Amino acid sequence: CITDPIDWRLQRHLKEREGASCDHDNNVVDDNDTKFCWVCSIDVHQLSMHCKFCNKCVGTFDHHCHWLNTCVGGKNYGYFVRTVGSTLCLVVAHGSILAGLVISFFVQYSNAQSDNESSDFPVLDRSNQWFNANGDAKIGIIVAVVNAAFVVVDCVCVALLAQLFLFHMKLQKEGLTTYAYIVRDGQRRRAASQQKMEFERRRITALQQAEREGKIIRKWMLKAAGCPYVGENLCRPCDPLRMESSTKNEDNHVENQDVSNADA
Repeated sequence: CITDPIDWRLQRHLKEREGASCDHDNNVVDDNDTKFCWVCSIDVHQLSMHCKFCNKCVGTFDHHCHWLNTCVGGKNYGYFVRTVGSTLCLVVAHGSILAGLVISFFVQYSNAQSDNESSDFPVLDRSNQWFNANGDAKIGIIVAVVNAAFVVVDCVCVALLAQLFLFHMKLQKEGLTTYAYIVRDGQRRRAASQQKMEFERRRITALQQAEREGKIIRKWMLKAAGCPYVGENLCRPCDPLRMESSTKNEDNHVENQDVSNADA
């Protein structure tokens, strides 16, 4: 990779240690928003991260791409997105051409079987003449099947590349890096897990209370709604705990509106 995404402070430090001159990038803002990297033993930008694969701090770290064997950061993120987009366009074009050839082959093959008169079938004739087969129809069918298999591979690649490209378009829209997105997603998962554990604790307490009070219907409704996967989805509308929580949320919303109206 020609564009090195290394943190510019670390790059300047390494060049000064080697005795080489380092021209400061005018596009980089020299602020005090830094942190200390214990591996590189130098202050780097707050958004920089040390990559264990590249063994250096990367400015505005996004992720380490194993396919390109390089880190993706602020300096080369635009090149990475354009690489993914251009590869996606290339695979779409390749798959479309192959699909057209396969369809043309089988259409011309069907017409050749039904039409005894000699006609011009360029795709069929070219496929049958592969490997100096002298017009053997079996060779043409094998070539068409191989091309159809590559069309399937291209479809899978298009789906994966399109998902990756749209994901980075979403990140750019939200102003996030891949690393920041992973951290935020992890925080959301932990918060959801803690909320679920708290909900299950409340369910156990409600079950014990319903059993003491002899409320059979409420007890079975709580048990049905607490069943993993099936009960959580099917019995969600009739879950007593969720109904009580929604009622409390509505009451709090009404109280907040009343308070805001009184202040106004």
